[in-house]
Amino acid sequence: MHERTTASLRASRDACFRGRDRGVATLLIVVMLGLVVTAAAFGTWHALGGAQARQLTVHATAPAQATAWRGVELVRRYLEAVDGPVIAAWGREGAPLAIGGDLGITARITEVVEVPGSAMVGPYYRVTAQVSGLAAAGTAAQSTSAVEVVYRVVPGDGGGSTPGPGPGSGMLEVLDIHQDLNLTGSIAFTGPEGAVINVDGNAVLGSASITGIDTLRATGNVSVGSGIQVGAVHANGDVELTGSAGAAEIRSRGNVTVRGGARPLSVRANGLVQFTGGNGSVVESRGGVKVTGGGVNISAVATEGAVDWSGSGLAGTIHANGNISYAGSKNAGSPTLRTRGDLVVSGAGAGLAHANGSVRGINWGTLDTVAARKDVSISGSVSGGTVRTAGNTRMEGSGNLGQLDGQGDLYVSGWQAVSGVIGGRLQKAQAGNGNVRVTVSPGHKVTVEDVAAVSIPEVPEIRMPAYSIDVVPLRAAANYVFEYVDGRIQVTVSQVSGIPDGAYVLGDNDTGSGKYKDWLCRPGDLRGGTCARPVATLCQGHSPYNACFAYSAGKWTLNGTSMARGVAWFDGDLALGNGTYVNTFAATGNITTSGSHRTVSPNYAGYAAVCTNAAPAGTGLQPNPDFARLVPTNLCDTTRGQMTGDPLGNIAYVAGAVRPGGFVGGDISLGASTRADGAVLAGNLLSTGGSTTLNGRIVSAAQRAKSGDAVKMGGSTAMNLGSGSHDYEPGATPCMVNCEPEPPPGEATEGNTASIQWSRYL
Repeated sequence: MHERTTASLRASRDACFRGRDRGVATLLIVVMLGLVVTAAAFGTWHALGGAQARQLTVHATAPAQATAWRGVELVRRYLEAVDGPVIAAWGREGAPLAIGGDLGITARITEVVEVPGSAMVGPYYRVTAQVSGLAAAGTAAQSTSAVEVVYRVVPGDGGGSTPGPGPGSGMLEVLDIHQDLNLTGSIAFTGPEGAVINVDGNAVLGSASITGIDTLRATGNVSVGSGIQVGAVHANGDVELTGSAGAAEIRSRGNVTVRGGARPLSVRANGLVQFTGGNGSVVESRGGVKVTGGGVNISAVATEGAVDWSGSGLAGTIHANGNISYAGSKNAGSPTLRTRGDLVVSGAGAGLAHANGSVRGINWGTLDTVAARKDVSISGSVSGGTVRTAGNTRMEGSGNLGQLDGQGDLYVSGWQAVSGVIGGRLQKAQAGNGNVRVTVSPGHKVTVEDVAAVSIPEVPEIRMPAYSIDVVPLRAAANYVFEYVDGRIQVTVSQVSGIPDGAYVLGDNDTGSGKYKDWLCRPGDLRGGTCARPVATLCQGHSPYNACFAYSAGKWTLNGTSMARGVAWFDGDLALGNGTYVNTFAATGNITTSGSHRTVSPNYAGYAAVCTNAAPAGTGLQPNPDFARLVPTNLCDTTRGQMTGDPLGNIAYVAGAVRPGGFVGGDISLGASTRADGAVLAGNLLSTGGSTTLNGRIVSAAQRAKSGDAVKMGGSTAMNLGSGSHDYEPGATPCMVNCEPEPPPGEATEGNTASIQWSRYL
């Protein structure tokens, strides 16, 4: 069966690189049109550091940066659409491909590397590109910005909004949680790639030090705080960033709230985006934007709703379908404010104020350029440069205007200065005001160009497929099955060299110098607890006279130094104590660990430790000669001298079973000083505490969870995603319920998936 699975996986990998006949030129047109509609500027958190933090302060180059990041998205979309063979050809020919257009964007593909992948992660391309953006071309404010980006392009079916390939794709999906998630304490994900966390519920990351998360997806709400840095956050509900939390990308079907010193780079929401503090780079919203905090800097805002900016700080550009009220700061050439509604500027002013409705400048500041299809009103100490309006103009207070081109009336309340042409009446409250140098030309027409409508793509819904755990089907694949039958422990052995398949009981081995515990014995050979013909021992106790296994009232206890390698299956709850074990532990009930406990999954340990009784690397465990001939043949291919690759060997713990009355067990609680080098699959809920190390995929399937239950990971938890032998595939686990066959090799696939792995400013 394993050979068939391996062949199927190999065929699927080969099929990924089979191209489809599409027109590259047509794809470029489609992508360019998509770019015009989408003002997305996708950032990435890798390697930005202090340089990116400095760039977040809006200054003269902010428009060029926004253009460059739009180019980054253009390239990403192109890579998702172009044929795999075309991408491969770029690498073989050694010639970079130049793409771009008249949008101020120049992009070049500079390197393509084909990565063959593995049984868990399919083949992909690593594509390096240099993207530059040009803003205000031909003017004194002309600026450029250049970014180098490394993309990961996975051929074939893309995941988009579902767990799997998508933003952050190609990363190991470390946490697959089907219930609310609460991460506290100190949690570090390390390894060659960042971690992807999927949550079917709400996710709270707070009061913690958490590092190494590439992507967090949740079907509910997400809260990130305490200086936690996340590559990307995608949620069906609301997203909140507090403290000094950071995220390169936020995608929310609900509302987004940024508090404190949080710094998201790219935000898109179906609902309202609100800043009570922090900073942002590109903010897109279908439901409007609200800024109430002080010192908030945002490079670019685009919304189908209204913008209410009542706090201080500075915007680079704001483009809205609804009304804009802006009370922020102003510097050379910014902010640029465009609205299809009315515009009120009450702060330091704006570089450009362009409205399909009216424009009002109140309190103080300067408006360099004003364009309005309706009335313009200047009051307080507001001054203006060039004003074009198809409506009336009203000047009150002490501010002056430079050049006015007005279709309607002009009213000047005091001694303000203004020059230009109007088509309506001139009214001066101070008849002797000689500072008004305006020509009245009845019927004068002024045309003000229309502010284009903003269209923000809807954030797609995240759909998290159910994950079902049932250890009952795994019983047939286990090397050692522990059950309590007729008042005594029964061990059924299967696929172990050195032990004939069959059912055994545990008894003492009387050596003459003492009785050694936990030896397998045929039921007919047991005499008063002593085995007449001992077969083999499974236990390496703290001494030969100490038992490892105990059973009481549905609960198994394992406490020793080690046990025979292989898959150990227990009917009931399982409590694992001291010791180092090279095993996969499966239990129909719950699993708990305590003391100084370490489980090394067989595939993590590798061939030498599992199949030749060698010392597992990095454990300090001395080989037990009693285990030398006990080789799990379902995991070890001794003919070829390698592991079979059975995904069951990637698991450290799996708990929970489907019984006639429903699902039972499934809780896994890992105590202090526990280390699990393998996947941890909880049919219900997982909890960690103390100092815990988990080096593999984590699943909490919540198959009997109640409302209010949550997966809790606290204390100090570390996960090294790049450790283990070359036989270890941390994300590959066996299907247990509703298993579907592999798709036939060569079946048609649609769409690549391209994601940003790394970027830097040039």
